[in-house]
Amino acid sequence: MRHSSLLWLAGILLGGIAAQACGDTLRNDDCTVGGRSCECTAGGGCDPGLTCIDGICVFFEGDTDTVSASNAESGMSATTASTTASTTASTTALDTSDTAMDATDATDDGPKLDVGGADTGPPKSGCTAIDLLFVLDSSASMLEERQALAATNAFTQIITALEAINGGGVDYRIGVSDDKDGGFEVPLGWAGAGPWLESSELDAQAMALAFNGAVGQISGAPALGCEHVLTSGTDLLLGDNSGFVRPEALLVLVLLTDVDDYGAYDQLGGNTCGVGCSTSPPYDVAQIETMLSDDVKGGQIGAVAAIVIAGDPGVNDGLNGCQQPGSCGCNGFDCAVFHADKLYAFANLLGPNGYTADFCLVGNTVPAAVEAALTENIDLACMTFEPAG
Repeated sequence: MRHSSLLWLAGILLGGIAAQACGDTLRNDDCTVGGRSCECTAGGGCDPGLTCIDGICVFFEGDTDTVSASNAESGMSATTASTTASTTASTTALDTSDTAMDATDATDDGPKLDVGGADTGPPKSGCTAIDLLFVLDSSASMLEERQALAATNAFTQIITALEAINGGGVDYRIGVSDDKDGGFEVPLGWAGAGPWLESSELDAQAMALAFNGAVGQISGAPALGCEHVLTSGTDLLLGDNSGFVRPEALLVLVLLTDVDDYGAYDQLGGNTCGVGCSTSPPYDVAQIETMLSDDVKGGQIGAVAAIVIAGDPGVNDGLNGCQQPGSCGCNGFDCAVFHADKLYAFANLLGPNGYTADFCLVGNTVPAAVEAALTENIDLACMTFEPAG
């Protein structure tokens, strides 16, 4: 039974305020990758409104090549250059004595520093919003991987990758669910507007803490062999009346499991032991793709994407004692990860919008796999998706 408490949310808000209050325009020991006066992401990205110059994120408008060349010629380090730019920008922004002065009035030949009027809005093309649904296998064998994904520091990096998609400025929301039709999971004492996490309401740290709390609510072993992350997530989206899915948003499903979706080998009669799931799969993979694309996203082209982290069916490590095929960890008695034929087929149906990672190779580095998918496939999917209207 859940106990309502607003202390959790208050703690997050106070923590976020304290973090901002302790911040400065100059670099500090807790510098966050992609933040102001901090290192750029590996892909050269920064938080919305910032520009990556010489590997450092600064407020800037102008030719970055000119600045880089100028810094190199003068012997100025990247850190010094970014600090100078940030300090100058802050000083300029504070000087409001001449209301006629703005970026368009500059007459000198040097670069123009941001004075607080830079366009930090959503991208001009591609998607402007992302609805990200994590559907996680609730079985005991997946506890370690769920915890790794929900670790605050690890998930903060996922947030950083999300905020860099399509050049930055994309509005995103995150939902969490399980593989047994449990609906949305939220942290204890949740007081959000909906049963999901909203980027317009929470900063990166608060978002990571809330995700951790939501994942912590996933527990309980499902019926033997009936794990079904894809079907469960699809049913949730088809029947959802909370407004999670937005017409203008790219829908992304993150599916994490060590078995298949209602795997054939997990069905009664699908293995030599004659044990397993007695629930027949309600849909095949093609039906699921159609329902998500047409019924959930209204037939918009390229509106659905997926990140599948499961056992690669193309890798054969042997069989368990019931002759069920595994991708790794098979010792004749059991396998650590089983083939995910349907999940991989679903990702393939989505073309470039489908991303797969072999669970056997990912292990506890699940956050890194999600971050890589966001940086690669999902970033491209967002840039090429044009919402109707």
